[in-house]
Amino acid sequence: MALLGSVYTIDPYLRTPDDVLDALFRQPQASTEQPSNRPKPCFKHVRAALMRDVAGSTTPQVETIFGWMAQEVSERAMAAQRPLVLLMDGQESLWNAGLEYLPEQHFEVTEILDLLHAVSYIWKAAHLFHPSGSGAALRFVRKQVKRILLGEVERVIRSLRRMATRRELSKNRLEDLEQICGYLRNNASRMAYDEYLAAGYPIASGVIEGACRTVVNDRMERSGMRWVFAGAHAMLGLRSIHLSGLWDDFLKFRISKELQDLYPGSAANDDVQLSLVA
Repeated sequence: MALLGSVYTIDPYLRTPDDVLDALFRQPQASTEQPSNRPKPCFKHVRAALMRDVAGSTTPQVETIFGWMAQEVSERAMAAQRPLVLLMDGQESLWNAGLEYLPEQHFEVTEILDLLHAVSYIWKAAHLFHPSGSGAALRFVRKQVKRILLGEVERVIRSLRRMATRRELSKNRLEDLEQICGYLRNNASRMAYDEYLAAGYPIASGVIEGACRTVVNDRMERSGMRWVFAGAHAMLGLRSIHLSGLWDDFLKFRISKELQDLYPGSAANDDVQLSLVA
């Protein structure tokens, strides 16, 4: 599995929990047009890595992506004094890396759990009590998600456990429910969505999900494709450069490097014909 990060700047967008709830549960036939006042991400840069060390761990790609993100943040946040949001899923190792590379003594970091990951766990809980695809499951999810958007994560956990007691869930289902409750409790400090919405912060990782689709899925997961680590990592780099809008800069850098490698004795301002190095 590759690791992909994105850094962007965006203006605050104030919403209410009901606004988000309506967007989440909008009927498919309803209009999907975005409000005209919704700000768009600016200066979006993406980077991806697929790297392993000799032990087969993912440490090199974590160091690469989070080190790059820290550099980007340093250049943007420190100059503009903007609030810094770290928005990810619930993988604890990634949160630990975020704390390591974005220490709060340098930046005031607001950690936010991607809402859609939280919602997926509520759907799992719903299917422990109600049939999949049923109206009862939908109503259950909508009710619990609204509580989450109001910042009432502990209330949701207590509600799930009370329902489990009343319904006398089987041992296997109780174990599944405890995993769900553990996930919510472990991430409760990152789920103050009422505060995030009031501050205008993003609460879902649509930018990174879109980048994953464009950088990885559309190019590298086609039928019959097979990749080695080095080739896949190189392709991820090229795709990231293009998506970040840095392709022309990359070509200039590449040409400059080729000139230096092929003509190391030439002065920097020598007029070397590019056709010679084509």
